[in-house]
Amino acid sequence: MTAMSARSTHITSRGLSLHVVEWGAEDLPAVVLLHGLRAYGHWFEEFAEAAAARFHLLALDQRGRGGSDWAPAGRYTTDDYVADIAALIEQKQLKRYALVGHSMGGTNALNYAAGCPAGLAALVIVDSAPELDPRGLARIREELGRTPGSFATKDEALAFLGPLHRRAGARSLATRLEWMLRQDAQGRWQWRIDPNIFDPRMTPDPPERSWNAIRNVACPALIVRGSDSDLVTAECADRMAAEFRQASRAEIPDAGHMVVEDNPKAFTAAVLPFLERTLGAGQR
Repeated sequence: MTAMSARSTHITSRGLSLHVVEWGAEDLPAVVLLHGLRAYGHWFEEFAEAAAARFHLLALDQRGRGGSDWAPAGRYTTDDYVADIAALIEQKQLKRYALVGHSMGGTNALNYAAGCPAGLAALVIVDSAPELDPRGLARIREELGRTPGSFATKDEALAFLGPLHRRAGARSLATRLEWMLRQDAQGRWQWRIDPNIFDPRMTPDPPERSWNAIRNVACPALIVRGSDSDLVTAECADRMAAEFRQASRAEIPDAGHMVVEDNPKAFTAAVLPFLERTLGAGQR
């Protein structure tokens, strides 16, 4: 197995089995990757493969998505997600690590980091903010509201997903089809995502909760924003960098909200040096 080969493992949290995708040797510095609302651990695979020679990368399929169990009674609160992160850190016995979170994953990473956990060396927040641009929120709610319950074919699913991810490459779209959908006994393609997550009434955490969390984070932070994001304004990202105890900013060109898939090379070029400075890096 090469350093870039992905391997599937599982942890348990609050009675749920949660799928974790891992790259890189386990004795390298650890980086935990947390995806957004409608994604999955493999969403980070291009970044992880680029970093796997220097880091042990662990991408969690957050509850209700990918290969992880759905939560009973729609338990998808920030506190539930934070508990899942803590379970991952404990069960994987990570002693020194960084967190990288996109969108919802950024909120979850931020709230975990606010507890100043031992071993957390760095935090990367990717197109996530305490106060979200109403344009982006309206877009997400509209997309959630018109999401079909299933598809007759994968081509039909691609016809729906492709326009939502116009900047994504063919590889990213193929991975979406693999990790967002599964075929049922009747041959239809059903979501791996719990239908509760598609609720267009979804409401972000109160802004002050996240601002308070930012002020409590002790480790260095990197704020990453897509230059064309409709969800995080440049002004809010600047304020975030100022509110953290120690933080820097990176703007990824030719990228909207889905920064990691929109411009993976520029994202990697911005994030890897920060991780190497703050976490250190091994070599394979």
